[in-house]
Amino acid sequence: MGGSKQIKTAKLGIVIQLTSVSRRGADGRTWMVHDVERNRGFKVDLLSRAMEETPRGEKLKTPWTEDDVEGAIGVAVERFLTSSPDVAAGPLYDVQVTSQDFYDYAKLKG
Repeated sequence: MGGSKQIKTAKLGIVIQLTSVSRRGADGRTWMVHDVERNRGFKVDLLSRAMEETPRGEKLKTPWTEDDVEGAIGVAVERFLTSSPDVAAGPLYDVQVTSQDFYDYAKLKG
């Protein structure tokens, strides 16, 4: 298990704690993410291909930095929360980071 870091999500300003978790194989990475203020938990997966794909209509941007990875995690959690209004404290929700999350974060940070 890796270290933890607290960040605010780019759009909604939710304080989340990211804890890197070891993952088998070279196909991606996993984090345990905790919404500090509302005590909601997420298992966030990032497959390697999400960092390599370019969504339709976007211009290719590479390489992604660790800051971009953390920002994309925040965007993915925000996307999940806004599309799932009944998220409650207690259960651990599965969230997947997509290539669009990277591009959305890049637009938000300007």
